[in-house]
Amino acid sequence: MSARPIKILCIDDEARILRALKALFRHHEVYTTSDPQEAIATAKSADVDVIICDQRMPVMMGVEVLREIRAVQPRAMRILLTGYSDLQAILGSVNEGEVFRYVSKPWDNRELTALVDLAAKIAREAPVVDAEPINEREQDEARKRVGILVIEDDPETQKRLREILSPHYQVRFAATTERALQVLEQHETGVVISETESQRGDLTEMIKSLKQYHPHIATVVITDRANAQLAIDLINEGQVYRMLLKPVRIGSCRLSVEAAVGRYWQLKQNPLAARRFLVAPRITPSWLNASFLERIRLLPSRLLGAGRVN
Repeated sequence: MSARPIKILCIDDEARILRALKALFRHHEVYTTSDPQEAIATAKSADVDVIICDQRMPVMMGVEVLREIRAVQPRAMRILLTGYSDLQAILGSVNEGEVFRYVSKPWDNRELTALVDLAAKIAREAPVVDAEPINEREQDEARKRVGILVIEDDPETQKRLREILSPHYQVRFAATTERALQVLEQHETGVVISETESQRGDLTEMIKSLKQYHPHIATVVITDRANAQLAIDLINEGQVYRMLLKPVRIGSCRLSVEAAVGRYWQLKQNPLAARRFLVAPRITPSWLNASFLERIRLLPSRLLGAGRVN
């Protein structure tokens, strides 16, 4: 970071947490509040770089506060802080607040400091992605040109998604990771819809690896195996765009995919903005095939429609 102090807004209903955060970031410009409405106003007036917000507060939940702040100060990077694991709240942070990272209490000072440094750098350097949907003309163009890949081996779910999506989008289906990779290598794919687990094993590592090298691709996870820790990992290490629970509902599925197509289209026009969706570093499992990872890394930019952002 430059010598200019980072502007950090901390929102929590516990005074001791606010004191601890202010002390931790004492070399920067820190604003603290327990009032969500004051937080929203401060985020805009102070032009803050990073927001650290607690999830459980008495007036508004953290994801609601972050959603409101995103509308008035989209440049700021959003970190959700919580001391409990509530699946619905975590899903809300995926679907509503577009949280950059999810940090559990008690936090590690060194890790949180490094995270805020990174978030502030991105906030200052990466272009902002428009929170508003793209216009209808662009959306029509995106539907014609952007491929959607569904990774799912359950015949009933495949059938359901085909009925919902095929009349409107270019949808391709893969029951295996090998077939999924072949589709990615051969077609411009802007949205990946995936289960977390197939009969052949875990799919989350593919989702995380894909986002590690190609953050402009929007991923939508559809699963009946969701738990709080899985959702946290997919936020931090996979930057999933939306997470939906089975059984798949027509309305929520269409809205999520439509938004995901629009997001990919925005990033295709402005690839540098994809830095806002960089994933957290992780240790790659030893069982993940190295050649498979290399193929993901080398997916051709001309097919994906945007250069890699590292």
